[in-house]
Amino acid sequence: MNTFAKHIRRVVIAGPTGIGKTGLSLEIAQNRHYEIISADSRQCYKHLDIGTGKVTRAEMGDIAHYNVSVLDPSEPDTAAAFAKRAKSLEDGIISQNKIPLVVGGSTLHLQSLIWPLDDIPGACVPNQIKLKELEKLHGMDHIFAMLQKVDPIYSTKMDGFNRNRTFRALDVYMQTGKPFSTFHAEQKLDVVPGDTLLIVLTCSREELVGRIESRVDQMLADGIVDETRSLLEMGYTGNEQALQTVGYREVIQFLRGEIDESRMISDIKMNTRRYAKRQATWFRRWKSANFIDVSGEETAQIARNLISQFKLPF
Repeated sequence: MNTFAKHIRRVVIAGPTGIGKTGLSLEIAQNRHYEIISADSRQCYKHLDIGTGKVTRAEMGDIAHYNVSVLDPSEPDTAAAFAKRAKSLEDGIISQNKIPLVVGGSTLHLQSLIWPLDDIPGACVPNQIKLKELEKLHGMDHIFAMLQKVDPIYSTKMDGFNRNRTFRALDVYMQTGKPFSTFHAEQKLDVVPGDTLLIVLTCSREELVGRIESRVDQMLADGIVDETRSLLEMGYTGNEQALQTVGYREVIQFLRGEIDESRMISDIKMNTRRYAKRQATWFRRWKSANFIDVSGEETAQIARNLISQFKLPF
């Protein structure tokens, strides 16, 4: 059992892509009282390093990181599965008298951990089979149109089209008659549970756009095109859940000759900006979170002061 602040189970650092979550988490964890759990829906996959902004071995040093490179890109994953993994990892960290530091920007993953959806049904195999048959007969556009009809709110919250989330949302609707989005809407997201210290990083739209532009340029320089080409050469088709995400999706289009290099770069930047905007909108619903503007030079000090107020080490 952690002896620092017994009511705090975890510290969470959230925020839109490119805002600096990794850097702050590494600074917090330097004192060895923390171990990091990634709450990024793609960093959990092996071989997806550059395109996910995965922390490098050199950056990790001897700071323990979990939920990084644990799944094969062919394996599907869900927010509920992440929450189950994360809770087990937290138990292990706490048993060592350390504090779980959960870091990421995947909204549903974080939300499923902080505000568990206890009453949401699990997957129904007959429904999944029926949806796959409909997909074969009518195509994926038909399946997505079904979701837009029964749950327009959830259909607009995806990071582009996501087959697995579409199937999941329709499955829940078929089982309950309730839109998937209503399970989240019924949560009291304006109140952070007492076992969580929730920090959300924020900044002006203009600054975030600049950070995103720089991040994409660095990903390209680091070799995301070669990384994606290697994944395709390994036998992955590009239709896997892991690869249906901003960055990899556009590079795959480029490698297949569907778009040119200039279009690839502009699409990655545009789609990343749109994704970050949706993330920021989502995080604003967490009204009692501790928001820290990273525009100044005192981000770490503000976080240090906040953590100290909860009698946690920094």
